[in-house]
Amino acid sequence: MTSGRKLYVRGELLSDGVAIIGSRTPPPPAARFAYSLASRLGQPVIAGLALGIDAAAHRGSMVGGTPTVAFVGYGFGCTYPPEHAALEEAIVAAGGAVATLCPPGTPVTDAALIERDRLQAEYARAVVLVCSERNRGAMHTMRFARELGKPRFAVIPPHGAGGVDVWAGNRVCLEEGATPLPFDVECAVAVLL
Repeated sequence: MTSGRKLYVRGELLSDGVAIIGSRTPPPPAARFAYSLASRLGQPVIAGLALGIDAAAHRGSMVGGTPTVAFVGYGFGCTYPPEHAALEEAIVAAGGAVATLCPPGTPVTDAALIERDRLQAEYARAVVLVCSERNRGAMHTMRFARELGKPRFAVIPPHGAGGVDVWAGNRVCLEEGATPLPFDVECAVAVLL
């Protein structure tokens, strides 16, 4: 899937999972939604090891007993963000994988993060945007998913989220044809399964 590019992998790389992506600074209810959705899907969860929604999705998947895959924008030995070094180890120990196009020892770059976003879309069977600002990395993943013809889901902003920036990306994706996903975990699981 990586068009001849070398993919460095720690652990067991799984495909056909569901990518759960979103803001690094989500409102607490959105982070709880991502965690609960990942824990109840019963399918591999793909995310990018970032703060916020990604971390919640990885942790929820492991708590639910399902492996998770983290695509990252750095080489092994340069964990970003640094505070996720223990989470990176836990993902591998729980039967999942951490994967990157960057050789070991390569620090994170903006270009590598965009490639990480592409990998999430390539390896997922579907992509779920929990919440995102308009111009963030999660929006790259949604664009790549659209280009690849993958099913795209965007959580419907909850009542009272009117002009809140952290939901602006969801509104854009819904306008562009992403399937609306209820901000209710049980309903969302039923839609995704």
